[in-house]
Amino acid sequence: MNFKYKAKSNNGEILEGYIEAEDQKTALNLLRNRNYIVISLNASAAKIPAHGAKQKTGMEKLKHMLLSGTVPGKTLMIFFRQMATMIKAGLSVSAAIDLLTEQEKNYTFRTTLEDIKERLDRGIPLSQAMSEHKIFNALMISLVEAGEEGGMLDTSLNETALLLEKQQALKSKVRGAMFYPMFIILFAISISAVFFVFVVPKFRKVFSQMRIQLPALTQMMFEAGDWTVNNWQKLVLISGVVIFVLYFMFTSKQTKPMMDRFKLKVPIFSGLIFKSSMARVTRTLAALTSAGVPVMRGLEMAERSAVNCVIQEGFENLRADVARGVSLGDASKQAGIFPILVSQMMRIGEETGHLDNMLERVAMWYDEELDEQIKITTSLMEPVMIIFVGGIVAVIAFSIFGPITSAISQMV
Repeated sequence: MNFKYKAKSNNGEILEGYIEAEDQKTALNLLRNRNYIVISLNASAAKIPAHGAKQKTGMEKLKHMLLSGTVPGKTLMIFFRQMATMIKAGLSVSAAIDLLTEQEKNYTFRTTLEDIKERLDRGIPLSQAMSEHKIFNALMISLVEAGEEGGMLDTSLNETALLLEKQQALKSKVRGAMFYPMFIILFAISISAVFFVFVVPKFRKVFSQMRIQLPALTQMMFEAGDWTVNNWQKLVLISGVVIFVLYFMFTSKQTKPMMDRFKLKVPIFSGLIFKSSMARVTRTLAALTSAGVPVMRGLEMAERSAVNCVIQEGFENLRADVARGVSLGDASKQAGIFPILVSQMMRIGEETGHLDNMLERVAMWYDEELDEQIKITTSLMEPVMIIFVGGIVAVIAFSIFGPITSAISQMV
């Protein structure tokens, strides 16, 4: 009889394959003799492949491609919230998944839920079924797994939903702070382009018919307009190259650390980037600690949730010190990224056994600091943007109305 297994080796590697045995108990003993930690073991009608590994068929590969699409964060947040409510009401996990599958409109997510339901019916735990899909990250899976092990699945699901909700709110805050200056800059560039392409040529024709001496500013404006019209392809190409180079530098493994350090040194925006990242990682660590996830595993996932390499390096140093037996509070002081107040709160939380509460307070403190930073940034950016746009308007006005005023004065 063939059995399909999923197990963890001594070095932590997840293995999948098939094993032949008289019954499930015998198959389990055979796997344990190999020093495997069995995650799942189910009877299978499939033949054992030549090397004992699972081979994907063409249909399975196509299915995997369909399941690799993106799902909005709000959809996942609603899913975890509804799951928590239904399980708390007494429904089984399989029944709750079945109900949510019927009402789901997102094709990718609905197909994912169908696959999870199929795995649940075979006796596979929810966390393990979720781990087969990239839609669910390691943080979500760990929280669900901790809830299953502690018998508090509804609480863990609700914590996951709260964490996603707070992360989404954090993203909205940062995007809102960045939107205003970016919109003003793009608006100014658009108005300038329209002016140079459509308005400048008409005024130049009028001024040439008036045969008046043009001021230096007006001549420079006309020359800039001519250059823009004649070289707009180059401008588009250069802009595209600059955007591509910046994107590459911000995303490439080789240049991203340098750019992340640069972002933390940019005036005004450095505070937004640092505080939003710290709020994210401390809240992630708080949620994992509260769910019962070991501190080392929580630090690893908190490190992954940081989008800035400088903060990731700080958490990597923190994790290395904790692994050597250094207390979390002392290790955070040596990490070089945490303020002294945050390190003290971590130390107190560790000593009192309320590390999750202290980490949540740290996250709330960073949230408040971020709100204050956004207010300060907005108040500073408003006069800068007004001066920027006003300067463009002033240059245009002087270059156009200067010759008109001069011509009128000559007529009088």
